[in-house]
Amino acid sequence: MSLTCLISSGGSPGVTTTALGLALTWPGEVLLAECDPMGRRVLPGFMADRLRGSAGSGLLGLAMAAEAQPQARLPLEDYVVPVPGEESVGVLHGVRDPRHGVRLGPLWGRLSEVLVSRRGDVIGDLGRIGGRDTPDDLLRAAQAVVMVLKPTLVQVDVAGPRLDALRDLLGDRTVVGLCLISDGPYSAAEVERVLGMPVMAELPCSPAEARVFSDGARPRRTFKTSLLLRSYNVLGRRIRAAIGSSSMGDDGEVGPVLSGSGAAVRGDQ
Repeated sequence: MSLTCLISSGGSPGVTTTALGLALTWPGEVLLAECDPMGRRVLPGFMADRLRGSAGSGLLGLAMAAEAQPQARLPLEDYVVPVPGEESVGVLHGVRDPRHGVRLGPLWGRLSEVLVSRRGDVIGDLGRIGGRDTPDDLLRAAQAVVMVLKPTLVQVDVAGPRLDALRDLLGDRTVVGLCLISDGPYSAAEVERVLGMPVMAELPCSPAEARVFSDGARPRRTFKTSLLLRSYNVLGRRIRAAIGSSSMGDDGEVGPVLSGSGAAVRGDQ
């Protein structure tokens, strides 16, 4: 099935919240894989008051299993935790201590092979890219890569060189796009023009709804019909459509990879 990686250029723009929101609004079976070497967010946030049993050792446990059995197939499913109340959603939670991130480097290549062959889709939260610990193997294996950022001068400036490096790494066979958190002075068209990448969706700056995903806050009565959830649905549809369009070129022709379109997709459309 498909692997979609969500990334950040830095500045905590809400990548994990977006990845979790995508997973919980995704049609069909999906795995959220927290692959940010800097640490986990889902287990102590959204899952804190929802999980009744043991969460297991997650990504770190999987890395240790890979070290112990370098030739064996990774036992991924042994480390996946189902999300209570969401039958089709599982979580591979990330490392608690960023100091353990150094143990993850040898894991990425083997993990990428398992993720792309897994039944159902996978959404990978890779966190900030551009450093030595960036999971390049996961990026290469992805069918789509989406950078989440705010339309501010600082974040757009930082995003530019990282997107250039991403183009060099992936070539033109991977769908690459942007997701804007609407908390900044610039429009989607302006961001597209500067970065040369399409804005696949704009998410509203909705702190109350976002805290449900980031901190496990109690949802309001209107949560399921909120603009934020509708925007996650829009982003998911755009990603799946782009992957489907790109995969049509696998017979030798390069499928249409998204390029700057000047038109953002909003959650209220």
